[in-house]
Amino acid sequence: MSQPDADPVTRFNVLLKIAAVLALLLGSYNLWSFFTSSRYQALCGKSYWDLNSSQLDSCLEQKRNLEGK
Repeated sequence: MSQPDADPVTRFNVLLKIAAVLALLLGSYNLWSFFTSSRYQALCGKSYWDLNSSQLDSCLEQKRNLEGK
């Protein structure tokens, strides 16, 4: 005998919870990305996403020099 379908309200609640978790994850990533990118923009005049690893190291060195003074 087949099992009856799950209650539509329960399925909706589960989908709503999944959507809320995904929205929280994407929102957190966007917030992190904004602050990371703007920090490097202020230090080096370029976005974090536009810099290669040696340029990122140079920016971090500039930050250390500023903090040391």
